[in-house]
Amino acid sequence: MKTQIITLLAALLISIGTFAQGETQTIKIEKRRDPVVYTLFINSVPDNFYLPLIGFMNDARGNHYSAQIGFVNTTRRNFGGGQIGFINTVGGNVDGTQIGFINTTAGSFGGVQIGFINTVAKKTNAIQVAFINTAADTLTGAQIGFINTSTKKTNAAQIGFVNTAKTLKGAQVGFINLADSIECGVPLGFLSIVRKGGYHALELSLTEMHPINLSYKIGVSQLYTTFNLSYDPANAKNIAFGAGLGSILPLSKNFVFNPEFVSTTQYLNNFQQMNSFAAMFGYQFGSHLSVLAGPSLVLQYESRNKPLSDPFFSFSKTAVFNNANLISGARLALRYKF
Repeated sequence: MKTQIITLLAALLISIGTFAQGETQTIKIEKRRDPVVYTLFINSVPDNFYLPLIGFMNDARGNHYSAQIGFVNTTRRNFGGGQIGFINTVGGNVDGTQIGFINTTAGSFGGVQIGFINTVAKKTNAIQVAFINTAADTLTGAQIGFINTSTKKTNAAQIGFVNTAKTLKGAQVGFINLADSIECGVPLGFLSIVRKGGYHALELSLTEMHPINLSYKIGVSQLYTTFNLSYDPANAKNIAFGAGLGSILPLSKNFVFNPEFVSTTQYLNNFQQMNSFAAMFGYQFGSHLSVLAGPSLVLQYESRNKPLSDPFFSFSKTAVFNNANLISGARLALRYKF
């Protein structure tokens, strides 16, 4: 009997100890649970909190798949949904929308970014609309802004004042376009600079207005920019500077059609403006040297009613309005592509 009582007391003590230990573990687990702060002014929630965060400052300490509306919105891991605020930041990947003054994603982005400054550190399969857009990895989608930058491959359209891409496999439309190399894309703008696969050429030409013209052409063959320096030895003060756009259109293996528009200003003597269009045809000797010739049309004018200089040669010269002439002529050029 004594033995049974002792055994029963021992079993009871073990049960009580086990229960107390389990209770202690439960308390410890509950103490480790991340707190939820939801005050509608400062909201701070743990990982995988699925309710929207609406407040002045919103902080998701892990993943958050919902909406964040506030002045500062922060998600430390991945985010899915919409962030609307002054500053939106995600430490992981985004599948959704960021609308704010500054939008920053440290991972990949899929969706839409609209703001003043948009930045994505990894792959960007999105549309970025801002004053400054930056994609630090492959860009697929579009960038629309004043300054657009993609530091790796760009399988997208960049539309802005300045567009920069590492490898272009899309389109750049802007005033200044910069690309390290081109796969199958094209930059369209006033000045396009492509380090590998671009068009770079020097040209010496004879035109209807000046017997000596030196030009530097840069861009791509589909659309290049030309910078011209013109000189007339018969009158040392007849020096002109010009800039314009041209395109090289292949007609066959060696023959090309080369339309070119140039606006030229003559300084020092007989200050005047000359806007010209030339339709030249060229023959390419190999991959570097070509000879071009074709007709041209020039609108020559001066707004201060001073005498206009005579062309070097012309087929016709017609006065079209006050102190302006329409001149038809021709051009002959020797061009070297490098």
